[in-house]
Amino acid sequence: MEAMKTDTLIYGEMSCEISSRADGSYSGILRYKVFENGEFTGSTVDSISQQFKAVCELVENGAQVRLGIVMTGYHDEKYKGDVLLIDGEVIGSWEMQDDDEWSVFTATGASECTLEAPSPWMLHDSIAEWHSDSSS
Repeated sequence: MEAMKTDTLIYGEMSCEISSRADGSYSGILRYKVFENGEFTGSTVDSISQQFKAVCELVENGAQVRLGIVMTGYHDEKYKGDVLLIDGEVIGSWEMQDDDEWSVFTATGASECTLEAPSPWMLHDSIAEWHSDSSS
């Protein structure tokens, strides 16, 4: 059975298309402009709406969301913060070095840097790939 579209939430340039699933649960496709940035899942439309609202609030407060990963502190000149999945699970922290844009990610529970990249944007890509590989 195909998923049935229930609602579309919009906040600025972000949207969430909510659909019901055959098993009675719901999913929400998170988009920034036309780019898909992840999927929320939940037992009710309200749970999807709350997850979408939480991500929108993070973005409003300087976070960057791409590839299903949220990096807080990205646009607020702190250049460091938590790294979360769009469902709110914290998977680590990141920071940009003081002297250049070199950025590092430390996974939750790790005592040393897990990933590094020459810019926050490239670090974001690396974190998404790392998470995908570690989830497989």
